[in-house]
Amino acid sequence: MVFTDIDGTLTDINTGKYNLSKGLIRKLKENSIPVIFCSAKTFAEQEKIRKDIGLKEPLIVENGGAVMIPTDYFSPSTMLTVNNQKKIGNYIMIELGKPSHMIRQKLNSIRENYKIEFKGVADVSLKKLSSITGLRPSNARRMADRKYGETILLIDEKDVKPFTRRAREIGLRVIHGGRFFDVTAGNDKGKAVRILLQLFRQKYAQQVIFFGIGDSVNDAPMLHHMDVPMLVQRPDKAWSPLKMKNIVKLQGVGPTGWKSAFDKVMETSERS
Repeated sequence: MVFTDIDGTLTDINTGKYNLSKGLIRKLKENSIPVIFCSAKTFAEQEKIRKDIGLKEPLIVENGGAVMIPTDYFSPSTMLTVNNQKKIGNYIMIELGKPSHMIRQKLNSIRENYKIEFKGVADVSLKKLSSITGLRPSNARRMADRKYGETILLIDEKDVKPFTRRAREIGLRVIHGGRFFDVTAGNDKGKAVRILLQLFRQKYAQQVIFFGIGDSVNDAPMLHHMDVPMLVQRPDKAWSPLKMKNIVKLQGVGPTGWKSAFDKVMETSERS
């Protein structure tokens, strides 16, 4: 079973393209190996990619802000073991994060009290968001549909450390990922992963091998729970400095590195 980050891992960090990894995921599906997205991206962003690839597995959105599970994916008896469920359309949602409006209110207090200037997704128009990110307006709209945090788009480099310190002081968590960084009220990918691991172990009575693929420090909480944690290279060809004894450092940036991960998954699967 494969848990994967999206930006800079499954997709190219600059273009957002994923043609190579799309074909690899289809090969995993042919071999009955599920792929679960675990990303900072919103539900709207992930759903577009999942539909394009044809995935039907659960997904983890906004750095663990919520777990979204298709209603018919797990048996009712299995789902009884999970608390705080809410039905949203064709999904069962398990919320772990706090609402974005609460987080933005706290961020405003940093602006007012410490005179630190920054702009998040909610502070700019869709046109400006498209300009900053290079996204089409429709994709920028999906990115702006944040429920459990805020993405900081613009901040002076010298202000990042004081911003992070002040955010922590008021109970916020700053999660550094790819081009931008996210602010949440404490959720991370690991808490959400634990819920799905519990459900998958119940679904499959036999031994399950969990693979995790990431590229940055915000993937560490996910990778810590994996049997085989893997890192693809960043655009500078370096690997994020994660302190994990069993981390597998793969050659290749983004989707090229994802191909190396795919090879390792298939090699292990064939041996099993």
